[in-house]
Amino acid sequence: MRGETISTTSGSVSTEDSQTNKTSPQIHDGIGLDFESIRTLLAQKHGVVVEVDDPILMLVTLHNAFLNEYENLLKRHNDALTAFLGEAGAQHLDAAKQAAEAVTKGLSASSIGVIQEHLQGHRKDMASFQNNMVWLAAITAISAAVNVAVFVWRGMW
Repeated sequence: MRGETISTTSGSVSTEDSQTNKTSPQIHDGIGLDFESIRTLLAQKHGVVVEVDDPILMLVTLHNAFLNEYENLLKRHNDALTAFLGEAGAQHLDAAKQAAEAVTKGLSASSIGVIQEHLQGHRKDMASFQNNMVWLAAITAISAAVNVAVFVWRGMW
């Protein structure tokens, strides 16, 4: 196993490098705990002092590798979900815009139809009003003529 290279999705690791690192452990990559933190935690919580070259620290490496892989998996899932939801959201937005346009056009057409119906009714009422005004003028003229005739006829007697 010495001198072997192991490949993972986050990169490749040489087993030779890990053997030479026993005296100077590397600090973690931002995920998990580093060796010194683990040694301090074990000393505080359990009263056990773990040496730098203790094999139990291999679990720290394994756990940190697992956390790195898990973070990569979560990132891939997040990217996939973001792309899917972005695409689905865009499709739903387009469908909503089309539906809104169809409703707007339908409402506009029906509104224009209703307005035209009301306008036609007002035109009929206006024509009736004008016809009544003509009759009223005629009746007023006839009434005035009759009144003048009555006054003139009485004045003659």
